[in-house]
Amino acid sequence: MILNTGTGILIHEASSKNILWANPAACRMFGFTLEELKPLKAHHMSAQERQYRREVGVAWLQSAVVYGSSRKQWKYRAKDGTDFLTDARATLVRCEDGPVVMVEFRNISEEVELQEELSWVSESLQRIMTHTSAGLVVLDDDNCIDDISPLAAQLFGSTPAALSGVHLEDLGRCEPRLNSEHVVERLDGRAGSVSIQQEIIKDDRTTVWLAGELEIVAHDGIRSRVLTIRDVTDRVEWERRNAYQEANLQYLSRYHAMGDMAMILAHELGQPLAASTNYLSGLKARLSSETVDARSLEYGIDQIEKQLHRAADIVTSVKRYVRRIESTTTLMDLNETVQESLYFVRLRAAEKGIRVFADIPDRNLFIQGENVLIGQVIINLCVNALDEIAQPTTEVKELTVETGDEDGSACVWIRDQGRGMTGVPTDRLATGAFSAKQDGSGIGLIISEHILERHGGTIEYLPNEPSGTAVKVTLPLADAPEPTRPAETG
Repeated sequence: MILNTGTGILIHEASSKNILWANPAACRMFGFTLEELKPLKAHHMSAQERQYRREVGVAWLQSAVVYGSSRKQWKYRAKDGTDFLTDARATLVRCEDGPVVMVEFRNISEEVELQEELSWVSESLQRIMTHTSAGLVVLDDDNCIDDISPLAAQLFGSTPAALSGVHLEDLGRCEPRLNSEHVVERLDGRAGSVSIQQEIIKDDRTTVWLAGELEIVAHDGIRSRVLTIRDVTDRVEWERRNAYQEANLQYLSRYHAMGDMAMILAHELGQPLAASTNYLSGLKARLSSETVDARSLEYGIDQIEKQLHRAADIVTSVKRYVRRIESTTTLMDLNETVQESLYFVRLRAAEKGIRVFADIPDRNLFIQGENVLIGQVIINLCVNALDEIAQPTTEVKELTVETGDEDGSACVWIRDQGRGMTGVPTDRLATGAFSAKQDGSGIGLIISEHILERHGGTIEYLPNEPSGTAVKVTLPLADAPEPTRPAETG
């Protein structure tokens, strides 16, 4: 029986604790033959943890010698180095050749792991039951309360006995309504559950919000409506405060955007309208002369039309830009916008005798933005630079405009060789409140900074070499549009 049992058996000499014999089950567990097991000592075949050191093992076997038996959980080590925990009993056996200690042991590693897992699950469930704020309500087919847990009744501010038979919606408004199509379909369908939120107004006029899951539970052939609810008043109040703050931010954003656009209308429409007035005056002068040149009239009319279209584009862009509900940005090529803006810049530069040099690569710089507004930023900054270059103290009458990209951003550099910005406080530059002109208010720079901020861009005012100012405009690059496939012809 000892040879065929699955329990491991080791026979130790009582005095020396040397191994005298081991049954086949013990040899299998250790992975040693009997001849290999015999010379081993406790530290050779035990785990390395402190509680399984040799002295402890010897003391355990000695206690069996003194008291007849001793039981202990002992972790052995197999030949391949793996440890296994055992439930071991050492018993003193008196033989003809002298006393021995018989150790019976069985591997309980899996049992301990299972026990630990069950213990963890049990403790977790206990923690959930202890700390959860959920209550249970059982409803009949008419949504009246059949049964309710004490905690659920407490959430409603009442007792289980007082709530028995009460229709759930008599206690407070449910969203969605319990008899709505949505709820009926969800409960009758595969989903079998629906989320419910309920507003409870207590006697003291305070409001409590409950939320839960109403589901169908089948048991013993019976289908019951079970509602699991918890108090979510803090969350609902936080969501409402957050929604109010979001709405307030939207209002402030629209308010400031309208202020920005009002400044644009007042400041920027003057340019195309003034140009149109000048062309009209020129046309009137030509019409009063004895000879009328048809080509010059056509040119003047074309220029007036172009300026009026420019004004119309500005007004249209402003209308779209103030609308904060929908996105007002489109994919645009910054290089193309800069080229269009330089048309108006060159007109202003020609009046002042200033040369304009443009270094624009023959490639696309795609950004998300409003073409007219970004163009207006370029015009504002260039005109500001032109006014500085036109000063008598500026010797080099040149404006340089360059585009490119760096670090994932599209950039525009506008350089002059004027007086520069030495001595101007940095904080004034950051807010755009800078103008070197005697009658300048800096309003064009303020508008430009606001427009760029709304497009996720920036303006930097840097010293230029050998003199003057370099204005750097930076905007986030956007992904290039997917190429369109030509239509297949049959």
